Amino acid sequence: MTQVTRSADCANSPKNARAEDIALAIMGEGRLDPALLAENAVWERPGGALTGPDAISTALAGLAPSQQIAVTQVMTHGKSGSVLGTRMDQDGAKHLFCHVIKFSSAAAKQVAQIVSFEHRGKG
Repeated sequence: MTQVTRSADCANSPKNARAEDIALAIMGEGRLDPALLAENAVWERPGGALTGPDAISTALAGLAPSQQIAVTQVMTHGKSGSVLGTRMDQDGAKHLFCHVIKFSSAAAKQVAQIVSFEHRGKG
């Protein structure tokens, strides 16, 4: 089981909590409800871009779990959000990550785009 440290930024912000849940799900921790993804949602990630809920869900199903994930900052404003932190693979390699989430509207009911950045550090 992945050890997850969540951000304090989400305590009083449902939109921040939603962004954090999405970021954790695209790192293999938790489930991303396909209904949360807009019909033409795009996930741009280091392995290549994916379009549509089916393609994104298929990619998520094949993710390997992490040893640890620490979310250090979550920010949302209007239709956008970002989730930053570190994660450790099962092999002990550490990664810095940033997931930028664009919602279809400021209500944050559906995701239009996710752009994921990851930098493998020394581990």
